[in-house]
Amino acid sequence: MFLDVRMEGVALTPDQAKALDDEFFLSKPLSHFSSRIVMLMNAAGDTAAPSPADQPDFFRALGLSSSETVLAFREEERQLDVAVDALALRHQAAEALTRFLYTVAAATPRSGDAPCTWLALADSPMRLDDVVAANKNAIEADPSKFLELLFPYGATIDDTALAAAQTAIAWVNHAALLLTSDELSINAAYNKVKHGLAIRTRGDVRIELITRAPDELGQIPLSSFGEGKSIPIFDRPMLTYLSRSKNAKPKQGLEAVSLRVEVPVVLAETWMMANVYAALFHVAARKHYGHPLPDGVASFPTLVVGRLPEHVIGGSPLGYRTPVTSPPDGITEARPSGLFFHGRFVPMRVDLDSKVEGIVTDG
Repeated sequence: MFLDVRMEGVALTPDQAKALDDEFFLSKPLSHFSSRIVMLMNAAGDTAAPSPADQPDFFRALGLSSSETVLAFREEERQLDVAVDALALRHQAAEALTRFLYTVAAATPRSGDAPCTWLALADSPMRLDDVVAANKNAIEADPSKFLELLFPYGATIDDTALAAAQTAIAWVNHAALLLTSDELSINAAYNKVKHGLAIRTRGDVRIELITRAPDELGQIPLSSFGEGKSIPIFDRPMLTYLSRSKNAKPKQGLEAVSLRVEVPVVLAETWMMANVYAALFHVAARKHYGHPLPDGVASFPTLVVGRLPEHVIGGSPLGYRTPVTSPPDGITEARPSGLFFHGRFVPMRVDLDSKVEGIVTDG
């Protein structure tokens, strides 16, 4: 049904706030992200294009009734789109977690408004840097606050619970890094996807470091590749975009960034952040409703212990950054080209002027 909320004045009243949060806390954030994760997992292997027989309402809306193919795509294009959507979903989970933590840890109602979680979330600051800074200040001012936000009232806080809280904090920090890091700006990638699809995706690029040069015939034996013999850099879908650093001082010029997208890992990151979000959401719902909880409130999730971002992501490269134009002041050196891994940067420049062609052969 429609919300039973009527305008009563300039400020939000307690009755309005209660009605809004009564509705809001029946949401199921973990189900939302779990469903999307499964959709992307299934989409990666589904190459069939719908027909009027499969989706009659869609084709009827287009005014088509024949077997015309209007949704044609190649299998490799589907894989690339799944990679893009996985990145977008991970970013949504990171922002959802970060903004909800702000809502329950740092937000204060506007003057005259009754406290309302839904409104506080909707009114959270536009700039993600401001949201992350407010979260950091709130938790550092009272370290016990996070335990109160993460666990229901009366829960036993033993060593396992503390380990779960430490794991959750690690994923809160990971979400903040995804949203605000200006070194390998993944937030910029998300914005380029969202605003005009200003990206280039490739699934046919393989960059691998090897120690053996082509022989006099221009051949490289297949035995030169493999674990312990070569280092894969890009061997998965690659998303490239142009970006101008927003926080670097002195200001940088235009940079090109290529992200390596390991879809299962990206989706695992998404679920880990969504799981923490779901715990915070459930505890806030309990505080709102009291006891007993109404039907439809999502249950408290099983918190993960010890599975940190570095365990999920591993040691594979995350992306490559290289300058395209020099800094605008004409004096500052551009940031170096190089590879990003979880927690570290390795300077590296791809010298296309010195490239050598070779053919991989058996042997």
